[in-house]
Amino acid sequence: MPENVSLVVTVLNEAATINSLLTSVAKQSRLPEEVVMVDGGSSDGTVRLVRRFAADHPQLNLKLIEQPGNRSVGRNAGITAASHDWIAITDAGCTLHQHWLAELMAAAARHHAEVVAGYYQGDAHTPFEQAVVPYALVMPDRLDPASFLPATRSMLIDRSIWRRLGKFDERLSDNEDYSFALLVKAAGIKLAVARQAVVSWRPRSDLVSFWWMIFRFAAGDVAAGIVRPKVLLVFGRYLLALAVLVAFGSLAVGWLLMVLVAYAGWSIAKNYRHAPQGWYWLPVLQLAADSAVLVGSTAGLVRGKRF
Repeated sequence: MPENVSLVVTVLNEAATINSLLTSVAKQSRLPEEVVMVDGGSSDGTVRLVRRFAADHPQLNLKLIEQPGNRSVGRNAGITAASHDWIAITDAGCTLHQHWLAELMAAAARHHAEVVAGYYQGDAHTPFEQAVVPYALVMPDRLDPASFLPATRSMLIDRSIWRRLGKFDERLSDNEDYSFALLVKAAGIKLAVARQAVVSWRPRSDLVSFWWMIFRFAAGDVAAGIVRPKVLLVFGRYLLALAVLVAFGSLAVGWLLMVLVAYAGWSIAKNYRHAPQGWYWLPVLQLAADSAVLVGSTAGLVRGKRF
């Protein structure tokens, strides 16, 4: 069971958030034996800030690797360079709760697990960001330990498992952790869920960046050969609406408008409790997410199953 652990983080142009992340690492109740930070080619001063933090906090044993490439390339480089066989992973843009690493390691020991899935929550600063959270994260009341999969926002893994499963797929720049998690599940590897190993993630703050996030997720799924039932349902809804419109023409317009109103109401009802201040954004985000899924999935198919 884990005794020594390396924390691996990939970053790219995170000058606005990197100090928050590193400060949360330095405040861990159980520090990692080392921190391996992999920069993918930042041009905004991220590297300078990391080096300064490393000099000011020698107890972190922070190593910086400059490795151009996508997140999979960076993550693999960081894990390869790590000194220890237990690897904790989080992402830039997150902050770690004080006992995050301690909870991950305790779960690994308690359950004799080879992979531990920590949790993540939204750190919303505006009503819009609050409404984004249920579209991007698994909400606490929907967390089923039997089906919850590890994400690289909050994860602990035995490096031997990473090697056995072929590492993170470097052809994938998005959803690479979901693809890897499916391999973990398919291989029957012992997995534990640590609800108290929490990181906070800042949601997208505007509609355009939200749309592109969902687009990349959808295109990334196709690149990884992943078919989600929810995506099929989105395509089914709009194909049905299109078929009705073609079959009945203008007679269907009124019916489709009523369906649209009901759809907006459904989008509010299902997530109101998670976005009580930003509830009025929920129908907008639902339609934006739908369009991003449709366009992203189609783009992925046009470009080929594997990019």
